[in-house]
Amino acid sequence: MAPDTRHLPKAHIETVARAVVMPMRTGNHACGVLGPDGAPVPMARTLLSGSRFTPDPAPPEAPPARLAGRWLLGGVGRHHFGHFLLEATPRLWALDHLDARPDGILLLPMAGRDIAAVLRRRLGPLMDLLGQGLPVHLVAEPTEVETLILPSQGFGHLHWTHGTPEARTYMRRHLSAIAPDGPARLYISRRRLKSAAQQVPHEGRIEKWLSRAGFAIFHPERHSIPEQIAAYRAARMLLGPDGSAFHLAPFVAHPETRIGLIQRRTRQPVFDAILRQIEGFAGITPWISTALASAAPDNREGTLPPELHQLRADLHNGGFL
Repeated sequence: MAPDTRHLPKAHIETVARAVVMPMRTGNHACGVLGPDGAPVPMARTLLSGSRFTPDPAPPEAPPARLAGRWLLGGVGRHHFGHFLLEATPRLWALDHLDARPDGILLLPMAGRDIAAVLRRRLGPLMDLLGQGLPVHLVAEPTEVETLILPSQGFGHLHWTHGTPEARTYMRRHLSAIAPDGPARLYISRRRLKSAAQQVPHEGRIEKWLSRAGFAIFHPERHSIPEQIAAYRAARMLLGPDGSAFHLAPFVAHPETRIGLIQRRTRQPVFDAILRQIEGFAGITPWISTALASAAPDNREGTLPPELHQLRADLHNGGFL
C-alpha cells in the first residue's frame, strides 16, 4: 500500500524475499526497494521534508550485488541531525516486534554525503541505542537482499511527527538507557551554530536573561548524543528556539518537564509539526512565544527592539524569568 503524506500509516511489517535495495543517486533522491518482480515496493518510500517521498527507483542496469541473511530497512541516512532522526530511525520500532533478531540494519546514504564519517563522528551512539547494537550496512550499490524486513515509518516530517504508539513506546524505551544527568533548568541555544541563517538574533541577550533566572545554557552541537539525552532527561524546565534539538528532546523528556518553545521560523507548518511531536512523544503541551517569528533579523546593538521586549514579557509571564 502506498503511504500518504498527510496520514501516518498504522504500524505494519512486510517481509520481501530477494528484494533489490536501490541506493540514492545524485539528482531527484530516487531510492528504495524493488520486489522480485522488479516493481517498486511503495512502503519503502521515505518521507522527506516538504511533504514529499523519495521517488521510486529505476531497475539496476547490471546484476546487483548480493547480501545474505535477514536485514531491516532503516531509511535514508542524512548528515543533518534532525533529518537523520526523522528519516533514518522511524522504522526501528519493528525491532521489538520481530520473532527473530535480524542480521543488521540497512541505510540508504543521502547522495553526495559521507554518512559513514558522520556515523563515526556523531551519530553512531544513537544508532547503537536505537538499533540495539546491530551492525549498520550502508547501501552504496544496487543490492539483492536475501530477506528484507520492511516496516512502515513510525513517525516523520510534518503530519507524521506525532508518531504511532509503537514508535513512541520504542523511542522512549530504548533512549531511556541513558541515565539523567544535568541541571533542572536548561536553555537550548543556537548561538554557536556556524550559519547565520541558523542562529537567533540577539540570542546572547536572551542567554543573559535566562542565566540570571537560573538556567544553564546548553549548546547541543558541543555535546555527544548520549550527553544530550542525559541533559534532556534531567531537565524539569526545558526552553529554547525551535530546531533539531526539539526532535530529540520529546523522545526522552520527563512527563512533568515544562517545555517552552520560542518560534524562530516563519514556516508555520514546520513549527506546528514540532509541537505535535512534543505532544505525541512526551505527552506535554509546550508553552510557546511567537515574539521572534515575524520580526526581520536585526543584530544591531543599542535599543532593545520591539520583538525582544515582547519576548522578555512573554518569558516573564510564562514563569521562565
